[in-house]
Amino acid sequence: MFVKNLWATVLPVLFLLSSVSAQCLTGNDNPPTMSANTKKSLIEARFNFALDTLKKMVVIESRNNIFYSPHSLQQALTLAYMGARGSTEQSLKKALHIPNDLSKVDIQRYYAFENSMKQHIDGQDNASDKYEYKSANRLWITDAVKVRDCMLDLFGDQLVKTNFHTDPNGVREHINQWVSNTTNGHIKDLLPVGSIGEDTDVVLANAVYFKGLWESRFDPSSSKKDLFYTSGSQHSMVTFMKQEGNFNHQISEVLGAHVLELPYKGGEISMFVLLPPFATARTSDNEQVGERDGIRQLVERISTDAGITELHDIFESQIPAQQVEVTLPRFEVEKELPMGTLLNAIGAGDLMMPNAADLRGFVAPGEPTLHLGSAVHRARIEVTEEGTTASAATALYTFRSGRPLPAIFDANHPFLYFIYDKSMRTILFTGVYRIPNTSQNTAETSA
Repeated sequence: MFVKNLWATVLPVLFLLSSVSAQCLTGNDNPPTMSANTKKSLIEARFNFALDTLKKMVVIESRNNIFYSPHSLQQALTLAYMGARGSTEQSLKKALHIPNDLSKVDIQRYYAFENSMKQHIDGQDNASDKYEYKSANRLWITDAVKVRDCMLDLFGDQLVKTNFHTDPNGVREHINQWVSNTTNGHIKDLLPVGSIGEDTDVVLANAVYFKGLWESRFDPSSSKKDLFYTSGSQHSMVTFMKQEGNFNHQISEVLGAHVLELPYKGGEISMFVLLPPFATARTSDNEQVGERDGIRQLVERISTDAGITELHDIFESQIPAQQVEVTLPRFEVEKELPMGTLLNAIGAGDLMMPNAADLRGFVAPGEPTLHLGSAVHRARIEVTEEGTTASAATALYTFRSGRPLPAIFDANHPFLYFIYDKSMRTILFTGVYRIPNTSQNTAETSA
């Protein structure tokens, strides 16, 4: 009922914006109705984008930990898509898995609706005792060009005109401070020294932050050190959190993995841990990565039509709760994605190429086109007995399951995990935990 009433409140505003924005996005920015399939199609597109980038990332990072926010990436690239034209527009549309029957107007209206709904919920402050979640986009554009008034009408304070020429380092520090504020100080110095110069045209940044408390907390007195098996004969001593209780747990024959749901307070957001069989989750010391890598096999299964359907069902349906003894490592991971490699892998690499990128939709006719010179995405997660703190920022510059369900879920070898928002039907974060940092016991940092 809340969402339905909010639609009634927000939609007139969205149509008003469209009417004052002339032909800003398409040849017809004022269609009488929005596509009836917009919401369903864009939720599916967002889900497919998350799994597509995960599939690419397990190939790019075949032996290391992975952690990032597909939601953050999707939001940043969607904003870029709004001002893209020509081949850049087409490559972004394909990379974002946007169906051909949706226009930019459909996408912008739903994008604006979700932002308005998020701001309304934030204003209610009704989730402060359950979890914290913040997400924001900003596009800093050089003031040496004239930004189209209609784009300012549509995106408001998400577009910021900036003087890169006079004080590029000051602009960099300002953007870094915005990212730090949005992520409650967890993502600092996103843009390194020298990343912005006098000739910078555009910096596109998205920041997202989540902090949740487990619905069923782990008792710190039950935590103990034990072996985490990585590959072959390699293992590390780490701290494992332990508890026994009623959890949603199943074995998925389609995915070939044990699945455990760990809900956060409030019930809207959960961590889903997918654990491949012990024998396949580890690559032997003398073996090529890929063929028997259980994580790689798991992600490939998820990426099939049957796997996507199965994962949808796991996230959305209520798995029967049962008594389970849970063992999960306490860990902290901070990762910076190889964004150039990933954008190329999903077919959007020309966004960063000066002679190929086409973002002229943001600027007035006759102005020089814009391009993103670099791209950065850094994400951090901390999983403890109390709960999870996760943040991310993007800057674009053989399995048997015939036996009864086990009462033990022991994540003592590499596993895949998702943080999923059921209300938004969105994968906020995803990661692969393969290698503990032995020097810090529970943390791994990669620049």
